[in-house]
Amino acid sequence: MAAKKTLLIVDDHTLFREGLKTIISRNPAYEVVGETGRGETAIQMAKSLRPDLILVDISLPDQSGIELTLQLRKSLPKTFIMMVTMHSKVDYIVKAFQAGATGFVTKDSAPERLLQAIDVVLKGEYFMDSAVSQKVVQRLAGVKADHRSMTDAGYETLTPREQEILAL
Repeated sequence: MAAKKTLLIVDDHTLFREGLKTIISRNPAYEVVGETGRGETAIQMAKSLRPDLILVDISLPDQSGIELTLQLRKSLPKTFIMMVTMHSKVDYIVKAFQAGATGFVTKDSAPERLLQAIDVVLKGEYFMDSAVSQKVVQRLAGVKADHRSMTDAGYETLTPREQEILAL
C-alpha cells in the first residue's frame, strides 16, 4: 500500500480550512498534516512536516500568499504548492505561477474539482481552473473578457453587407 500524500493548508479563515480538510479526507490517499492562518507559521510547519503539497491562499494577514510561495519554493523546492483563493485576476494568477505555484483553484470551485486539481499537481503537472485559464488565454490573445471578438462563432453567418457594416 502506497504512503499517503501529505498536505498543509494555509488560509486565514478557520471555517474554510475545516471545510478543505473535510473535502480532502474524502480521498483516503491524502492526509492533512497541518493547518495555519499565517505565513510565518506556515514556513515553520512546512520545514518540520515536509508535506507533499501546500494549499495556500493569496490573502493572509501577515504576508501575501504569493510572497509565501516564493519563500516556500526556496526552502522546499520539491514540495508542490497550489493556490486556493477567491482572487481570479490574471495578474494574481501569473504572479502565483511565477512564484512557483503549480496549481491555481478558486474557492468557488466544486469539491470534486479541488480533488482533481490535487491529483494533477501531485503528479507534477500544472493545473488551472477552467474559468481562470479562460482569463489567462484571453489576456494572452489580447481579447477583453467582456467583449467577443469578430472571429467568434456567428460572425461568419452574417451577410457580406452585415459584415461590412460591423467593420465600420
